[in-house]
Amino acid sequence: MIFVRSRRPTLVLTVVTAGVTLACGAAAVVAAIRGWGPYAVLCTILALFGFGFVLRAAARLRRWPVSRLGFFRDRLVVVHRDTELRAGWESMATVTLAESNEWTAATWPEVRLTDRLTIHVRGERPFSLRPKSFGLDPVACRDLILQLRDDGVSRARLPEFDSALDLARRPVAAGELMKPRL
Repeated sequence: MIFVRSRRPTLVLTVVTAGVTLACGAAAVVAAIRGWGPYAVLCTILALFGFGFVLRAAARLRRWPVSRLGFFRDRLVVVHRDTELRAGWESMATVTLAESNEWTAATWPEVRLTDRLTIHVRGERPFSLRPKSFGLDPVACRDLILQLRDDGVSRARLPEFDSALDLARRPVAAGELMKPRL
């Protein structure tokens, strides 16, 4: 099971908006040629708003994250470009949304929660990720990881991890921001 955010809805909306924007621009030109001033102004305003939306959506598509998050029977895998981080379920000590620099020395009232999930692995350096970049709610992602860490029955329903090549070949379960449930 690999979670990613799908570009498809944003891409489809951008293409449709670009088509409507071109149609409004053409209607503005035709209205201006025929002398229909108010219609030309209205179509020009619509075309300008559409053009602004297309530019904004194109910028969002350009900054889309290239990371992938995989939940497997024996480990959690985070792939960011050509870096792959693995954390076995049994080796996870803590999974927290608390700010990592305050986590070790803070008392309970001073702990600040963030949207960055930090996973402390026994015998290794902790690593962190932003669940929203994968389309997941941070609290729900933390809860899912803790449930998978503590419950072997839930983990048994996940696929086995073979290699990094499996990450490229497995089907992708894509969606918008969601709260994953097993």
